[in-house]
Amino acid sequence: MSKLLTISIAAYNVEKTIEKCLDSFLPCKYLNDLEIFVINDGSKDCTAEIVSRYEKHYPGIIKLVNKENGGHGSTINKSLSLATGKFYKVIDGDDWVDSVELDKLCVCLESTDAELVINDYMEVYPDHKRRISLRNGYVTGKIYAFGDLLVDAVHLRDMFAMHSCTILTQRLRDVHMIITEHCFYADTEYVYFVELAARTILFDDTCAYQYRLGQAGQSVSPEGIYKHIEDLIKIEYSLIQMYHRDSVQISSSVRKKYLFAIVDTRYSMLFGCFTRIIQKPDKDRLFIEFLSKVKANYPDILSQIHLSRADRYVAEFPKDRVPWMRHFRKTKTFKVLRAVKHLIKQVPNQ
Repeated sequence: MSKLLTISIAAYNVEKTIEKCLDSFLPCKYLNDLEIFVINDGSKDCTAEIVSRYEKHYPGIIKLVNKENGGHGSTINKSLSLATGKFYKVIDGDDWVDSVELDKLCVCLESTDAELVINDYMEVYPDHKRRISLRNGYVTGKIYAFGDLLVDAVHLRDMFAMHSCTILTQRLRDVHMIITEHCFYADTEYVYFVELAARTILFDDTCAYQYRLGQAGQSVSPEGIYKHIEDLIKIEYSLIQMYHRDSVQISSSVRKKYLFAIVDTRYSMLFGCFTRIIQKPDKDRLFIEFLSKVKANYPDILSQIHLSRADRYVAEFPKDRVPWMRHFRKTKTFKVLRAVKHLIKQVPNQ
């Protein structure tokens, strides 16, 4: 019998957090309507043994799937191939859900005709929490066609996040979603496919996903970005390729803008990674090669990308200017210029 909601949990060496993750589902009144796949991505710790105990106690609900290591994208690919739930949601093995809020989300999923439900999520830091809402400008509970979405800069940048999305499973299959494997930051590709697939969207005020942040070693931490910057570059190039392929077949200008926003913001983000976050020059060549490759193969897309003046300056001669900009950002001159710029922004227009 098919379920209401398939949950895909990526699990790689998460023996310290997977119990909290799975325990968070157990109080749900809709537990029997859930299909929780824990995709053990070749863990070398006790992740599989821990999940196996849950599988025995909750047969037909919690399902352990063991596979060779293939990265986060491979766990999504695997769970989607097995999913029987009407809707599909991705969760990391070091995150968890609020059971009361998840029940409310399930109530919404039971009754909605929307293909995608976007709701709030909680960023959980070691010393504080912050609720993130993507509903600004929208009526909660109303179903929107994708073409009716707002296209201002804020919404294009922040509207979709993996943690906020619950989508009709069949729509992901309809667009033949396959995520890059053996690669970090695959959630960006997942969001791309969600935007490609969804035709109708409902904004819900529930807050089920609890997103753990602020932990040393996470892929989004400075040390994680340095360690996995090759993957960040690889994913961005993949996004450029997908947009180049898909944009010619998409008639909706709004959908094109949202898909391009993913490409655009991640491209700009790489400049920040190399001139602000990463302080070592040993991986600069990867960025320089990437810029050259995009310029040679996708000049039409490159011409549309929005870069700041500083990033455009760096892009002209990256071999010399990436290390120069990294150094310049540490100087007193740069700090003064940044402070002046901030003050100018605060002066009201006359």
